[in-house]
Amino acid sequence: MAGTGAFSAFSKTTSNDSNNITAGDVNLTDDDTGVAAYSLPNAKPSDSASRCIQVTYSGSLPSTIKFYRSALSGNTGLESDTDLVITKGTGTASNCSDFAAAGTGSAIYTGTLSAFSATSFSNGVSVLNRAGSATWTNAGPNNVVTFKIQATLNAGTTSADQGKTTGTHSFVWEAQNN
Repeated sequence: MAGTGAFSAFSKTTSNDSNNITAGDVNLTDDDTGVAAYSLPNAKPSDSASRCIQVTYSGSLPSTIKFYRSALSGNTGLESDTDLVITKGTGTASNCSDFAAAGTGSAIYTGTLSAFSATSFSNGVSVLNRAGSATWTNAGPNNVVTFKIQATLNAGTTSADQGKTTGTHSFVWEAQNN
């Protein structure tokens, strides 16, 4: 025997809508517009040059920022006679006319260019934000720091150093999410 008939059941659904994942970002900029921190093409002992560079973190993820230099390209030995002083502070003028050192912990590096061995994020110099925290966030004025980079041809440079060069190099600030 076969039967025919209609079956009926109650039904109801619900959903949770608008599921989405958006990756946060790490964003770091500076105001140097591709200009070298220093350039002394005909330097004599004790000549010096400096520039202030303002670095701003505007990423959505908390990050650590480190400072390092690229490899020296075309150097012929003058890097050991070049004194480098890097200081953290405030100011907006690239000529450092309004630069103010940050006080305790403002010295990032003092020594020769050749001894500045930080050449990647892994061995870079950890940089604190304006509030003194190693974690940078995009909140208020603490995410903007100015760095004064000063290079001086050492006063003890001798005649044997004539014509030598440090070679070209870059300074790098790198942010990585914690």
